[in-house]
Amino acid sequence: MKLLLWHWGRKGGGPMYTYEMAKALAAMPSVKVQLSLSRQSELWEQSQGLGLGGWSPDTYTGTLSAVWASVKLPTLRSEFSAYLRRERFDWVCGTMTHIWNPFMLRKVHQSRARYLMVLHDALLHPGERSPVRAKMLRAEVRRADAVVTLSEFVRAQAVEAYGLDPARLRVIPHGPFFYGQPKAQARVLPTGRPFRLLFFGRILAYKGLGLLLEAVRLLRQDFPEVELIVAGQGRLGDKNQAALRELGAKVINRWLEAGEVPRIIEEGDLLVAPYTSASQSGVLPLAYAHALPVVATQVGGLQEQVLPGKTGLLSGPPDAASLAHTMAKVMGDPQLYARLSAGARDYAAQGIAWPSLAKQLVETMKEAPR
Repeated sequence: MKLLLWHWGRKGGGPMYTYEMAKALAAMPSVKVQLSLSRQSELWEQSQGLGLGGWSPDTYTGTLSAVWASVKLPTLRSEFSAYLRRERFDWVCGTMTHIWNPFMLRKVHQSRARYLMVLHDALLHPGERSPVRAKMLRAEVRRADAVVTLSEFVRAQAVEAYGLDPARLRVIPHGPFFYGQPKAQARVLPTGRPFRLLFFGRILAYKGLGLLLEAVRLLRQDFPEVELIVAGQGRLGDKNQAALRELGAKVINRWLEAGEVPRIIEEGDLLVAPYTSASQSGVLPLAYAHALPVVATQVGGLQEQVLPGKTGLLSGPPDAASLAHTMAKVMGDPQLYARLSAGARDYAAQGIAWPSLAKQLVETMKEAPR
């Protein structure tokens, strides 16, 4: 099978997902894989180190350059088309949607390649919704020959929202991001210093930061020295900023470069995902890769990513008291903490290992109905 992995996003989970999947596919003798990545991707040089070949366009570096780059879309489309016709791929896999994808899909099909879409979110998140973007997402989903979702929750949403044939969809869970780090060692409950809670990732309303801050206030009634780390880009809001100051939290409110991520993950003792809604999260398998246990609210695809009693605990529906109680259970039980840490590490290395996910991706393409 000749396969192109395609993603022109520059930062975040898209480039990392593409890199990890490419590395795993490259080890499969039955697959010949190439990459089409933005030269402005934060992982472009690292991805080139895989030696897979491909085609890497210049996209943009920010808002102003994106406007100028959009003017050049017809040229980019022609160059991409020529590349696809020359290489004659069996499949093109869009590893994460991008605003330019719908403009290129006709050229994918004209090259006689089939299109596999990895659909991270069936519906746009609150705070990210726009009629134009929703229409573009719908167009991309409907023009895909096969669709992979990362959770059963998103699969069900996609079937309902787009009227898709369930036979065209397959669930392949999100893999762990190691960021080049060696296999993590299982952790033990820290002693001699305060326990550190970690909130990590883009800060949007549905991520539930306010809920976490309320829960930490309650938690401090029994664990007065617990510390909080909040790391990620986004608007905190006046109310949350005041609460963070009151709690003495460590705040890193900016985009985090790939090289910074392992250090921040290692600094935490428990990842908390207090989301009020969710498709799934790439942050949870990232935590597992670093043997970091998780406490998450019981919403959306998070319910599938947390293995209760093995990799973390679910606190139930979004509620500060329930969240505080669940965090306290982990913090107050050294044996439970050690078991969750070891379970998280093992699940990253075995349960959602990239070679297994890559094999499932290839099987999806082979079995896709025509």
